[in-house]
Amino acid sequence: MDFDPIAERKQEQKATAWLRLWSSRQPELLSMHLAHKHRPASGKPVSACLWKSGAFNICYRVRYNSNEEPDIIIRFAALGRAILRREKVQNEVATMNYLRKTTSIPIPEVYASGICWAGPYIIMSFIEGVPLSQPLKNPSVEGRPVLNPQISNHSLKHAYREMAILVLELSRVEFDSIGALEETEHECFNITKRPLTFNMNELMASANIPLEAFPPPSHTFTSSTDYLRSLATQHLLHLRLQQQKPSITSEENFQRRLLARYLFLNLTKNLHLTNPHGPFRLYCDDFRPSNVLIDLNTSRISAVIDWEFTYAAPAEFTYVAPWWLLLQSPEDWEGDLHQFLDRYIPRFYVFLEVLRECEDELMGQGLLSESQRLSPRIGESLDNGLFWIYWEFVDRRFYGDLGSLQDRVRLLSEEQRREMDELVRGKSGRCDRGEDEFEDHYPIDVLLEL
Repeated sequence: MDFDPIAERKQEQKATAWLRLWSSRQPELLSMHLAHKHRPASGKPVSACLWKSGAFNICYRVRYNSNEEPDIIIRFAALGRAILRREKVQNEVATMNYLRKTTSIPIPEVYASGICWAGPYIIMSFIEGVPLSQPLKNPSVEGRPVLNPQISNHSLKHAYREMAILVLELSRVEFDSIGALEETEHECFNITKRPLTFNMNELMASANIPLEAFPPPSHTFTSSTDYLRSLATQHLLHLRLQQQKPSITSEENFQRRLLARYLFLNLTKNLHLTNPHGPFRLYCDDFRPSNVLIDLNTSRISAVIDWEFTYAAPAEFTYVAPWWLLLQSPEDWEGDLHQFLDRYIPRFYVFLEVLRECEDELMGQGLLSESQRLSPRIGESLDNGLFWIYWEFVDRRFYGDLGSLQDRVRLLSEEQRREMDELVRGKSGRCDRGEDEFEDHYPIDVLLEL
């Protein structure tokens, strides 16, 4: 996805300024103050230290003097990285409480949440464990974890089994609309808000797409088709609203990107979906081995964390082959997608085998019905086009073998072709705006209120 370099630079400047202010105001003391404020019965905390700094949050571990009082985590939403911080925290708290109440997934207990001078925060139980990705990753590759190509089949199957159990448990949660959870009085949970997705945050933070381009906060969807059309429209708006000349090598590449978005938008109108009006399944954009903690002594899951981008979604999201089997997504792959497939497909069949074994065990225990099996649908997703929201895979699957660019353009409506020509001419003929002319939809005073 092409982002706006000025938007990215400005967001990074805001994030850096916030972090500088954060570091200067004794975050350890703030963490201990909030811990005592919300949990006075636990006694006075004796220390706090940075535990984890992620893409969207900064976490502090707070300790108490008594050995009987367990440590807690205070998780602060980082300004500039997460745009809708209040909405993100509210969604995550509701999701964690719901999963603790209705599933067997090990979730940290939420003790409290609130807003301080630094922004929204969550106070939750601390659970020992290391990311499941740690024993799986290639030790010679720095940065984001990449699956170790030399990993043993036994180790891979064990890790995939832990993930498969979680996938099956999460898939049994059903709702009658698409959106985010809200916890009301008496521990009741309902879908009352728009789905806040990882891509929404990226489009706001890195492409400067305004809030008005997204569904309003209270908007939910009752149709998978309507929701997919909304997603397709968001991605089309990304190119329509770009203030900078696209970071692409040629006019033809920009045209191809536009064309792919138009074709996907048209495709959403004719997709034959499973139960397009529900039930809908709970789905987490950031569900992956890095957010699954394991106890090194038992090699079993101790907790699953980072639920901020979780929402009830079309069932097809659950039926898609998992993107995280290589610990990285196709768009993060440095080679071409065919090289990705060469490594992905053998791992996919290992996961599918493990998933079937888990399903058989649960059915034998009377905990899963035949209709709740995921393996048949996930197994089909590589072939039926469901997995590939990419030009060279989706396009060929639904529109036939690749021809010339103009062959594809003829598939568009007259109105779409006219708009496409105008956008291509406008982008290619326009000079880049400087920072002085850049209209920032998320200045820091606005971010402080979101």
